[in-house]
Amino acid sequence: MRKSYMSKWLFRWVGLVFLSACAPQYETRYELTPPTSTAGLACLNRCQTQTQACNQQCSQQYAQCGVQAGQQAKLALPGQLKDYDSKLNVWQNDMERYESDLRFYEMEVRQREVLADLNRFACDRDGKDSASCVRHPSRLHSSWLYEPRSPGSPPSRPTLESETARIRNLSCSQDCKCDGQYRQCYASCGGTVKPYQFCTDNCPTRQ
Repeated sequence: MRKSYMSKWLFRWVGLVFLSACAPQYETRYELTPPTSTAGLACLNRCQTQTQACNQQCSQQYAQCGVQAGQQAKLALPGQLKDYDSKLNVWQNDMERYESDLRFYEMEVRQREVLADLNRFACDRDGKDSASCVRHPSRLHSSWLYEPRSPGSPPSRPTLESETARIRNLSCSQDCKCDGQYRQCYASCGGTVKPYQFCTDNCPTRQ
């Protein structure tokens, strides 16, 4: 009963993952309608100027943050290289163990296949009711015989460039909310800002 329940749960989970992967993907976009008054249109020009200044300041801050990330990377790189050496040593040991286990596994599989063929031949020769057929060939594959798992690719050796990029991705952002500020300014000038959902992936076919 428990096995049946787990199978149903797994089937439902796989189904939900499949459906979510195939579900339409949307993002919020905005329809902007400008004001009709002269004062409102002049106000929009100020919004545009403010947004340009915001984007320029954001770019400068990101560039400065990138320089600081490079400086931090120079200090952190020796420690990262030491950690890399330790990880590489562990990976090499795991790979050697995996290759040894894989050779044993492949040899054991071949031996069991030969034994299964001999058992099947004896069973066909002596008849289904004979002692030769007591052990079914499928039983020769013991449940403890599992194919060893590879440790995967070796760890990547850090460089100044990769460490700088890692720190920059963690510390620096180019999202300064300039677009949101522009929409707020746009609305304050008398314009209309209308959000809507735009399909970007797995979009339903329009009839």
